Amino acid sequence: EHAKANGLLDDPLFAARLAETENDVLALELTQMRVASSSKGGKPNPASSVLKLRASELQQAATDLLVEVAGPDALPFGADGIASAEWAQDAAPRYLNYRKTSIYGGSNEVQRTIIASTILGL
Repeated sequence: EHAKANGLLDDPLFAARLAETENDVLALELTQMRVASSSKGGKPNPASSVLKLRASELQQAATDLLVEVAGPDALPFGADGIASAEWAQDAAPRYLNYRKTSIYGGSNEVQRTIIASTILGL
């Protein structure tokens, strides 16, 4: 609704980023189901590193889109008496907060190393 009012949905670049993120989230969900169904005997599946890596990247992509949709309304934080929606005011702090997911889930570089050694055999 907000993206439509701002004309973002008419922007082909924004629409492509939104569609790509939506497809990536669906692929992540399907991969998660595949990993969960193939885990045996409590032994972790090496593909769980792929899930950690992609999930952190997608959280960041989603919050990036949210800030873009919020536009200037993302700037105020915890401000009283302004007309901006609460979700829009929370967009920038959430965007900044999710930068850490690539670190606390096991840095993305470490996850890539695990993927290379366990899945690709490098």
